[in-house]
Amino acid sequence: MSGDINSVHVERYNLVSILLHWLMFFMILLAFGLALILDDLPKSIKPFWVNIHFVIGALVLLLLLVRVVWRFLMGTPPLPSDMHSHTKYASQLVHGLLYGLMALIPIVGLVTAFYRGRGIDFGFFALSSPFETDRTVARFFKEIHEFTAWALFILAGGHAILALFHHYVRKDGILLRMMPAKKLSSSDLS
Repeated sequence: MSGDINSVHVERYNLVSILLHWLMFFMILLAFGLALILDDLPKSIKPFWVNIHFVIGALVLLLLLVRVVWRFLMGTPPLPSDMHSHTKYASQLVHGLLYGLMALIPIVGLVTAFYRGRGIDFGFFALSSPFETDRTVARFFKEIHEFTAWALFILAGGHAILALFHHYVRKDGILLRMMPAKKLSSSDLS
């Protein structure tokens, strides 16, 4: 499909879904960027930033739960009718993998922290480790955490590149589905 992207009609996600998507994107990007510099931080401030990384991971997990429930309740707008069935299947598979990784990474990260004997301080309450410290088990889970984080980063990057391809090359409005409408209406919230 080619033509003016402004002439393409797309059914957008609702405003809550859009906000959850972009909030989670920025939180995951922040957690990933922070993880890349943690080893280089001075020992005096490292525990604070490690805890921030844990808190972000826990919040991503919580937001993912909200997002899944919201998606279940509200559904998703249909993909364009002219999209090939194998492309629709690939889209569903990638989204399933993204959701799975967004759940797995923080869970494994929390398990890693707990086996290292660390808790998480949320400011208004703290969650202590339910496990005995075991550095060998912690290293095992840390490797899984890092591998799956890179897998998410690569998969999400591919997801973004394909969304841009659809927007600028195919001009089919796929990217617009996850962008807020220029004029908000009452239907944007439902």
